[in-house]
Amino acid sequence: MSGEPPRRTPFRLGVGPRRVERDVDEELAFHLEMRARRLAARGLDPDRARAEALRQFGDLGAVRAECLDIDHRQDRTMRRVNFLGELRQDVGYALRALRQHAGFSAVVLATLAIGIGANAAVFSVVDALLLRPLPVAHPEQLVSLGDPRRVNSVSSGSPRTDIFSYRLYTELRDRNHVVSGLLATGRANPIDVLVEERAAGGAAVTSEPEHPRGRFVSGNYFDVLGVHAALGRTFAPDEGRTAGDAPVVVISHAYWTRRFDADSGVLGRTLRINEAPYTIVGVAPEGFAGEIVGQPTDLWLPLTMQPVFAPNRPWLDERDVNWLLLVGRLKPGVTPAQAEAEFSTLAEQAITAQGVRAENLAPSLPGGLHVEVVSAARGLSSLRDVYDEALVTLMAAVALVLLIVCANVANLLLVRATSRGREMSVRIALGAGRGRILRQLVTESLLLAVLGGALGLVVATWGRTLLLRLASSGRAPIPLDARFDWRVLAFTGALVLVTALLFGLAPALHATRVQVAEALRSQARGLTGGARGRRPGAGRVLVVAQVALSLMLLVATSLLARSVRRLAASDIGVARGELLIASVDAARTGYEGDALAALLRDVLARARALPGVATASFSENGLFAGTESSTTLQVEGFTPAAAGDTLVNYDRVGPDYFHAIGARLLRGRDVQASDDEHAPKVGVVNETMARFYFPDGDAIGRYVRVDGQEYRIVGVVADVQDHGLRDAPVRRLYLPAFQVPEQLRGFNLELRGPDPARLVTPTRNMIGEANAALVAYQVSPLDDLLRASIRQDLLVARMVSAFGVLALALAALGLYGVMTYTAMRRTSEFGLRLALGAQRGDVGRLVLGEALRLVAAGAALGLPLALAATRLLRSQLFEVAPFDPVSIAVALGVLLLGALLAGWLPARRATRVAPLVALRTE
Repeated sequence: MSGEPPRRTPFRLGVGPRRVERDVDEELAFHLEMRARRLAARGLDPDRARAEALRQFGDLGAVRAECLDIDHRQDRTMRRVNFLGELRQDVGYALRALRQHAGFSAVVLATLAIGIGANAAVFSVVDALLLRPLPVAHPEQLVSLGDPRRVNSVSSGSPRTDIFSYRLYTELRDRNHVVSGLLATGRANPIDVLVEERAAGGAAVTSEPEHPRGRFVSGNYFDVLGVHAALGRTFAPDEGRTAGDAPVVVISHAYWTRRFDADSGVLGRTLRINEAPYTIVGVAPEGFAGEIVGQPTDLWLPLTMQPVFAPNRPWLDERDVNWLLLVGRLKPGVTPAQAEAEFSTLAEQAITAQGVRAENLAPSLPGGLHVEVVSAARGLSSLRDVYDEALVTLMAAVALVLLIVCANVANLLLVRATSRGREMSVRIALGAGRGRILRQLVTESLLLAVLGGALGLVVATWGRTLLLRLASSGRAPIPLDARFDWRVLAFTGALVLVTALLFGLAPALHATRVQVAEALRSQARGLTGGARGRRPGAGRVLVVAQVALSLMLLVATSLLARSVRRLAASDIGVARGELLIASVDAARTGYEGDALAALLRDVLARARALPGVATASFSENGLFAGTESSTTLQVEGFTPAAAGDTLVNYDRVGPDYFHAIGARLLRGRDVQASDDEHAPKVGVVNETMARFYFPDGDAIGRYVRVDGQEYRIVGVVADVQDHGLRDAPVRRLYLPAFQVPEQLRGFNLELRGPDPARLVTPTRNMIGEANAALVAYQVSPLDDLLRASIRQDLLVARMVSAFGVLALALAALGLYGVMTYTAMRRTSEFGLRLALGAQRGDVGRLVLGEALRLVAAGAALGLPLALAATRLLRSQLFEVAPFDPVSIAVALGVLLLGALLAGWLPARRATRVAPLVALRTE
């Protein structure tokens, strides 16, 4: 500030960003002027008096800065106090208004709860499956080796680097320099557990068998993850180094609570797991359910106990049995790319040392000996690949629903704002600023959104359970931990704020644009936004937007419904409605070779004798169950152009297999009972394989060589979809199972009958009667397995259909509200028309026509948007194009029906106007 005080202006406002500066400058100027006047009164001339006053005052700049600091603090305090006081007034007024209009409030809150709750429910599943990190120490440091989707896979025949053998794991663990620890994890199923209890007399008794979920893990599993036991200990460093030397088990906190009622004396208890005793040494911390997302683990077993767990299939010493996924913790400064390069080099050295060349692996392993290293911060999961695209689609659908909800609520608030025109006018006339009224109305909208969000969390709690149940292939929901963590709550809070602005701001601005004098003259009829009788254009715009968004969802619904219907009814080349599939684990029976073949013949004879069974056979891989096998072969007279040309999928099948499943033999014969180990080796190929290898001739009688054995082709069968409805047919070779009995392990029974659902219990009983050690871990009609294979398609179709119906209902309600309001505002007009001779039908058509014009405008806007949006669904459609006239026509027809219903009710009310009453009211 200069030494010259500022001149006082004759007029200024006491508001604005520089109000405090102006006040301080004016006060300082006043004091200087008073001191200069006193000095002038003592005889000094005015200029010397002003200079002396400044000198006596001292450092004017410092005084001004101190005064500004004090005044700014006081101003902030007062503004905060005033704001909080006004906020309390606004919230109290809003609560009273909600209570006074309870019906209106209930409709708005229910609408918001549905919109916000649906979004929160879908996001909670997205968070649990795609976003949430593992509850371990520094999850961002974890990386997975191989394919993190193959959490339960087993492959034999040649080394792999998407899943790993135990031998390859130990070499990578001991020779690398890029991770501080490398753990291994693999499946342990099926699993039978007997819990030893103590009777009253102290004698040991066992409970009924249980089937918890278990995983084999390396001894360093918990140390690498940084997970410490909540009770007892985890595995010791020396446990898990030698096969069969660590009969201990760590149980999850959830299993401890559920099975042992959180008994602290559980340590030292014995579990008999697959008939072998294990001692409980620890309980994992609460919230930790393993590294597999969507597959919580109850029991962790040392990896080296696998030969004890399954003595007939010891995998630790077999280099060509791949069944482990690996997770490591990167050392400081090491990137995933560096780790990938080192592990790939180590894997190639280890595998080629066995005499296996990388180019020989290329057909079965597209990456050769390359080891892919990706982040494991969010755990491993097979569900992500199944549901990630579906969840993105659902998030887009519920976002559209929320926009429609906001438009609907905004329409309701617009109507209410119109009815509050007199109230707003009175408040403005009494001195309330438009900004103050706007803040009051926005506070009401925010309060509605907060209450709607709270109710939405209740809706989301129910909705996420429904979503997981719909996504499951069985009755129980997918065991995904979709709890409401901070991300879900933050997402819901952001939705509350966004929705409050979306539905509250426009009605609030509309309500403050009041013609005060005219509104006060109108007495009971409060008007907003202009002259009397003016129609609220904003409401019509919102209805058009609702119709457009609804049409987008309806077109998507129609497309997905038609796609799923075609997918579910697609021809897979078998008698799908007549087949029962029973997946059986035979490895635990102790039988192998000829003894297992004899057991299989007995099971097959028993199956064919069951009432209601027309025929039966078996296969190694099954139909939409079991596993998949592939191999390389040499084909007589065929020269491969690429390494992949020698790769085929194969299956080992029982006698009369193709007749049993209802497949169509094109040429040759079926597998016969005489095709045993003593007969010449034969095989059957599918149509795709025959066409690929023998395009110019008949495949019958030609030879293929597999694993050093030569097989003569005796039949060609039409292509069968056996693992995926969307999968293109692949080259497939079928080999008689009894010709190589020593390679038999598990098998899948295929029973054919007119009512396969009635065969489930008899089949389970029959398998147990054949051998009590046989475990049938899945017995289901093929139609059920088919539905399970497309569960992600069913989930998307069902949920989007539900959202489409909801969107249509909201759009119809919005249209109904606007047309009802319009008809009410035009009561006098309709009365005059009727008094002048108009027919009631003319009035009804006038109102209905206006409603249809709004729908037509929305459809004209929404149809291009729908056609653009449905292109994003291309990968989820089956035999239905994104531009499908039938689907579009269905969506438009449904929309038109909803519009007719919404417009007919106000039109009908308009036709019942009494002319004299309407004119008298006017």
